[in-house]
Amino acid sequence: MRSYTRSTVFLSVFAAAVLTGATVMAAPITLPVSPLFIQYTNNEQFSLTNSIHSTNATTGAVTSEGNWGILQISSIVRGTALTPPGSDIQGGGANVFTDGGVGGHQITGIFYGTTVNPGGLSAQGGVIDLYWQDVGKANTGADLAAGFNPALRPNQKTYTGYAEPLNPAFIFLAQLAFGPGCDSNPAHNVCTGVAPGTGDGTAKSYQSVNLAAGGLWASQLDTNFFTLDANGQPLGPAQDVRTDSNFTQNGASAWNGGGDIIGLRSNDPVRALVTPEPATLSLFGLGMLGVGFLRRRRKQK
Repeated sequence: MRSYTRSTVFLSVFAAAVLTGATVMAAPITLPVSPLFIQYTNNEQFSLTNSIHSTNATTGAVTSEGNWGILQISSIVRGTALTPPGSDIQGGGANVFTDGGVGGHQITGIFYGTTVNPGGLSAQGGVIDLYWQDVGKANTGADLAAGFNPALRPNQKTYTGYAEPLNPAFIFLAQLAFGPGCDSNPAHNVCTGVAPGTGDGTAKSYQSVNLAAGGLWASQLDTNFFTLDANGQPLGPAQDVRTDSNFTQNGASAWNGGGDIIGLRSNDPVRALVTPEPATLSLFGLGMLGVGFLRRRRKQK
């Protein structure tokens, strides 16, 4: 096959794939350009004295934190942005994703690095790492009953079956950094009216995409949609994601640790807005360029 013929065939296939949205390999779902309402379950540990210790994945240094946990997204549906603009998103729309269970497609993750403030009614710092698995291994219900296994958490950002940064089967989606918004104090990144360990409650928080960490969904989720805080006041800087975590100790005692470390489980509605993926627009442009090239080649014959 002559070189120009090979080029023509390649560009034809490439342009067709771009224009039709065809894929040739398993990959994470494509998020629709829409407000989204997300449900996930998680198992976690909480320490009022920040006595949870692990190791830094890069340096090996001992880390201390007051709250960390693993998560499994159960569903994603289209949502509707509420008024006033920038305040919240409600669910009820078409289904986007449903957890496939063990052996199926899953979106899982880990949150870590959060420091609990004195009194336990607020916390600061921390991030959430999200992953896609084509063949999932996560089951928060079974792992809650089985109990926390230190061997499954070799470092702060890893928990086998949920977040495995060095495993190519885990496709990194995005890192969300906890930010301001749960109240008027910028040092409060997570707020609750009930300190964990004293009763069941709801913790409010906002997150912002860390673009420097990369991830296939990072640019799409980086929208600065939430411009109002939990009290309806202007929020600066604007945040990308809003979370309400309904937590309880009930059924989570197998995740208790030493000292004041208690186990919790929660069911968390998350809201986010998705924008078009810049790479998609770029590929569309390359597809058009390929079509134009083919037309010029035909005219030259």
